[in-house]
Amino acid sequence: MLSEGTVLVRDLVLFTAPWKSLFSRSTPLEMAVVGTHVLSMVVAGGLAIAHDRGTLRADRWTAAIREHHFAELHAVHRTVVVALAICMLSGLALFAADVKTYVVSVPFWIKMSLIAMLLANALIMTASEGTLRVASAGGAAVASARIRTSSIVSVLLWSAIVLVSIVLALSK
Repeated sequence: MLSEGTVLVRDLVLFTAPWKSLFSRSTPLEMAVVGTHVLSMVVAGGLAIAHDRGTLRADRWTAAIREHHFAELHAVHRTVVVALAICMLSGLALFAADVKTYVVSVPFWIKMSLIAMLLANALIMTASEGTLRVASAGGAAVASARIRTSSIVSVLLWSAIVLVSIVLALSK
């Protein structure tokens, strides 16, 4: 975590000062950025958790239904990634609007760490999906188990991100 008094933080505060000024004087702008941040988090997390739930139930389905689910899981990742990118951009705008507060905020850095873990988990899941599409029976079982584990981790990380986001919003 950075200290409020470091040169990097002071330079960042100076660099973002015009944005902070505009953001703090414009309620519609603040509402738009916060709304975009929350909505994109709901879309990304909601789609991800809904499909994670399906993945955790897939063992009970026929092979054809399971295959369809995994194709849908692959297809929905594009929407999740776009929504997550929008969430990260709006989060950057929120950070830039109050660098001094966020740079020393423990909940902020916990949230950033959880997001990094979520992105790493998404890479693991995506690689496992690719393996599943081309694997033989034994390889498919391993890939399917890895996707299942990634789904559990995804649900836990999304839940933790929402909780830490609430703490962050209330501690500001």
